[in-house]
Amino acid sequence: MSSNTRYYLDPHTLTYKPVKKNRKLFYRTTLWVSSVIFVLSISAFIFLNSYRLTPHEWILSKQNERLAEEIIQKKDAIIALRDTLVDIEENDDIIYRPFAEIKPIPKDIREAGFGGVDRYREFAGMEYADDLSSVFREFDKLKKQIEIQKKSFNEVESLVQYIDEFYAAKPAIRPISQKDEIYISSYYGTRLHPIYKRWKMHHGIDYAAQIGSPVYSTGKGIVKAAYYASGYGKVVKVDHGFGYLSIYAHLDKYIVKKGDTISRGQLVGYVGNTGSSTGPHLHYEIRKNNQTQNPLYFYMDDLEPYEYDRIVSK
Repeated sequence: MSSNTRYYLDPHTLTYKPVKKNRKLFYRTTLWVSSVIFVLSISAFIFLNSYRLTPHEWILSKQNERLAEEIIQKKDAIIALRDTLVDIEENDDIIYRPFAEIKPIPKDIREAGFGGVDRYREFAGMEYADDLSSVFREFDKLKKQIEIQKKSFNEVESLVQYIDEFYAAKPAIRPISQKDEIYISSYYGTRLHPIYKRWKMHHGIDYAAQIGSPVYSTGKGIVKAAYYASGYGKVVKVDHGFGYLSIYAHLDKYIVKKGDTISRGQLVGYVGNTGSSTGPHLHYEIRKNNQTQNPLYFYMDDLEPYEYDRIVSK
């Protein structure tokens, strides 16, 4: 008797009878169990791929969370840097650019605004979308402001390299000495014209002085003109560069000619009464980029007579 044979007790005969194998039932049962296992496997696969991450993806997810948190924590540092940059910008507009005679940078350019296409839509749907967008927005503003400030410093530096030449050229002293000046007969601004008897803009300063009093160039430059003009009389015009031009009018005589290079304090002529004039005086003008300026703003009476004499005797 085979040991693999299975038996069952027949209650009617009270004898053991061998179990007959039903192959059809066996195959049907096997097929059913296999189908159930297959369906469960597919369902499990779909579930795990839909709602669960692979180990590698899980690690990457955690790393991204940490990176996002670290980036968000940098926002305060970025804002602190922007505050420091604002201080630098204020010094640039108040000190550095005026020192080089450059206009301050407009506020709307300084603020470096952004517009148009949303630059941060790539964060949409992420857990920290709003925080990340805010950090990168602050960073982009800081980056743009740094670029603007760098250009400003380069601009100032390019002029500071020539600062000695700039200050040697800029009109900065009286055109006649205090001892030769009798008084200022007419200031810069609107006045009642002494000849035409109507209110007109006076574009310079008139220094009343004796005919023959020395007239000096107020800065280094090149003589642009030395000639007789109907209104100015005998006049000398000196181009100082950097947009500056000085004019010495109603001279009795000029001793320079067009094209001469002259230095500050160099004699250019003598006070006279030529052209449209009611008495001996020097009419002195300063122009910056062809716009007249008040000459009183270009010098201070803080030079001692001997210091002035030292300048004009070079």
